[in-house]
Amino acid sequence: MKKLSVVTLLAVLALVLAACNLPTNEGSGAGAVQTAAAQTVSAQQTANAAAATNTPAPSNTPEPTNTAAATNTSAPSATPTQDDCDAADFVSDVTVPDGTDFSPGETFTKTWRLRNVGTCTWTTDYDLVFISGNAMGGPASQALTASVAPGSTVDISVDLNAPASNGDYRGDWKLRNAGGVVFGLPDTFYVEIDVVGGGGAGTTTVTIEQDDEGSVRSDGTTNANPNTGDTTGNAGSQAFVAFDLSSIPNGSTIIEVKVDFSDYDTLGDPFGSLGCLRGYQGNFFDLNAGDYDAGVASGALLRWCSTAQLNVESIEGDLKTAVQAALASDVIELRLRFNENATDSDGVADMVRFGDVKLVIIYEAP
Repeated sequence: MKKLSVVTLLAVLALVLAACNLPTNEGSGAGAVQTAAAQTVSAQQTANAAAATNTPAPSNTPEPTNTAAATNTSAPSATPTQDDCDAADFVSDVTVPDGTDFSPGETFTKTWRLRNVGTCTWTTDYDLVFISGNAMGGPASQALTASVAPGSTVDISVDLNAPASNGDYRGDWKLRNAGGVVFGLPDTFYVEIDVVGGGGAGTTTVTIEQDDEGSVRSDGTTNANPNTGDTTGNAGSQAFVAFDLSSIPNGSTIIEVKVDFSDYDTLGDPFGSLGCLRGYQGNFFDLNAGDYDAGVASGALLRWCSTAQLNVESIEGDLKTAVQAALASDVIELRLRFNENATDSDGVADMVRFGDVKLVIIYEAP
């Protein structure tokens, strides 16, 4: 009886041990739920911390759309220095290369070879014009003697006188079209010479202003002002000026005579209406009605065909000869008049009215 109880006790003990190893139902109880929730919260916090710690990679910025390439702006065309119609190019000095030596007062002819590089023909209405420097006795303007087609060359010549004093001299020239527009090279073409062998200490220069002046009209009236042309009443007017040469010793040699008649004004269009203005030597003072010359005169010492020519101080060879001859009488007198009787039919005053006119005389005393 005592032995069975021991066996029974061992069996019960085995069953208890086996029951301890069987799975339990704790996972479905309230404690299991709380444990799972705690684990979820903990995992989420860990994930949030990781998210806060890791800086997110920047999102890719979209590539900018391609801006169309800017169209090329055409370079501005160069501003032409002269009109395409009238343009000239220098080819060569045919005569008198730069720096040629001349004696004082020596005459010479300068010739340039030019090419017409424009699109218009140069006609005989085009001319050569003096621009600046020393005119060397040349004209203020000189018409071309033949037409020059585009692409052609032409030799243009002008007669000049070397100045009376030693030194280097230059005169600048251009061309002028029929409309009065001056053109040429980018600058000018020019003549450049050296005067040697004279004009030194033995020469004297004097400027002589008019000593007497006045005018005479075709109706016989006289005026104290040297006005030449025509009046509103269509009467002609001729001007007269006299120069006292007594400051130049008798027996002197006249080297050069320049005229400066640039102190003037005009009424109307005297050159357009009346032609060229000329100067003649004579004995006129005191003035009276008989000094008016209604005929066609010859033997002019001076000649101007435009206001541009009047504006230029010029060397005058014929006047030099007249001054040399007039030294014996100590005076030279000039009549200044337009063509023929210097009137037209429009009844409008066309006149040149002179102020102080001058002769610049270089001489060598005996």
